[in-house]
Amino acid sequence: MTETSPTPLTASGHPLLAVMLRPRSIALLLLCVAIAVVFALFGQWQLGRAVTNGGFVERPTETVLPIERVAQPQTTTKSAAVGQLVTVSGTWVAGDFAVLRDRIDEGRTGYWTIGHLRTADGASLAVGLGWTDELAAATAAAEAWNGDPAELPTDLTGRYQQGEAPTEPEDGAALAADMATAAFVNEWQDPGPTHAGYITLRAAPAELQTIASPPPEVEVQLNFLNLFYAVEWVLFALAALYIWYRLMRDVYEKELDEAAAPAEEAAQSPSRPRP
Repeated sequence: MTETSPTPLTASGHPLLAVMLRPRSIALLLLCVAIAVVFALFGQWQLGRAVTNGGFVERPTETVLPIERVAQPQTTTKSAAVGQLVTVSGTWVAGDFAVLRDRIDEGRTGYWTIGHLRTADGASLAVGLGWTDELAAATAAAEAWNGDPAELPTDLTGRYQQGEAPTEPEDGAALAADMATAAFVNEWQDPGPTHAGYITLRAAPAELQTIASPPPEVEVQLNFLNLFYAVEWVLFALAALYIWYRLMRDVYEKELDEAAAPAEEAAQSPSRPRP
């Protein structure tokens, strides 16, 4: 019995890799890579168009508006109202000033002194008057204004904020931590129709520091049609590379079948009798 020498296709440990490393295969790969790069650039362009066509959602939050144009009592706070600078007039309710703990102000933890303003139309509005890192200062301000709030201004300018959800107080905590109007109505004296949100004063009284209330960040809207096109181009780029792989696979399988065909024919042909 004589041994047959291996064909060039099966001589390598990875026959498919041998097909891929042929000069013609590499040239075809470079062509597919170039096509994929073009498709990827189209996808990047469409992604840029998605942002450009979507545009920026800018709200005139720094234009001071009367509060009645921004929010109404006994209604949920609309997203357009959050962060808006507003003006409001009213009278302070003595006895309804309080202190909130664990208020973060530009990375610092401290206290807010808050109050209850009865607006000119009889609604109740929670107001964050100022921040301090000293509990004694916040408490002293609240006690002084509970006794006589006459020194506080009654024409206010502040930033309207989304009301917070009330949480259970921590064990042993004497102070609340949330600016939750839903909880304040159970504590205030004779509350009227209540705003779901609250305001933080643009300028705090002298006893406290102004609460950090920056304008809301500008939102970016995407154009989803362009975004869809961008994804399509990426898929096209991947498809170009996959097509090259399938071509190499088909060539490999075809040559493998051709190499096996003579052996199969020899095995199927009848053996000749010896003379």
